[in-house]
Amino acid sequence: MDESVTPLESNLAWTVIFEPQDRQFIGRAHLEKQKQEGIKQRLVGLVLDGPGIIRNHQKVMIAGDGTGEVTSGGYSPTLEKSIALARVPSDIGTECYVEIRNKPVRATVIKPPFVRNGIRVF
Repeated sequence: MDESVTPLESNLAWTVIFEPQDRQFIGRAHLEKQKQEGIKQRLVGLVLDGPGIIRNHQKVMIAGDGTGEVTSGGYSPTLEKSIALARVPSDIGTECYVEIRNKPVRATVIKPPFVRNGIRVF
């Protein structure tokens, strides 16, 4: 999250307290507008289906014309697969491709977390 990415786009909406209605804070108007119009991007989990390791700033390709970007990625010893968090268009669906060494590798889109209490969540 930075100046160009809001908490709503980073799965951190729970950190923003909108109640009571008269409570004012910097950026409230923008966040309320974003809630009404709908969030165009969201943070999702990716699990790589093929060989390779997902790394930061790699391109995420979605069917159609949508693209996204990996925010963090690496190898999961627990899952024995490469996993990542990526910022993508809200209507991504359940699969995408990550560009690794100029080749598209298929990935499954999931809702984080990947593992809870040492047990695979997806």
